[in-house]
Amino acid sequence: MTTLYCACCGQPFRRSSPRGPAPLYCSRDCRRQIEVRRRVWASLRAAERTAAAPLPPVVPAGAGAFHRVETVWERASA
Repeated sequence: MTTLYCACCGQPFRRSSPRGPAPLYCSRDCRRQIEVRRRVWASLRAAERTAAAPLPPVVPAGAGAFHRVETVWERASA
């Protein structure tokens, strides 16, 4: 059998069966550790996304309401 290396700890291990896809982890503990890491990474990415959300513009006190001005462009006659 071919020697494989665990994607979690890097420890060499032998594949127990030639059938099916090759396993990525040497043990159930490594598989669980990676599941935990994925959950943590996903929650960190979600927190980064919410922190990176654009904030609404700050209007100075007493500045009044800002009105959006739209420019209408007309095609010039040739």
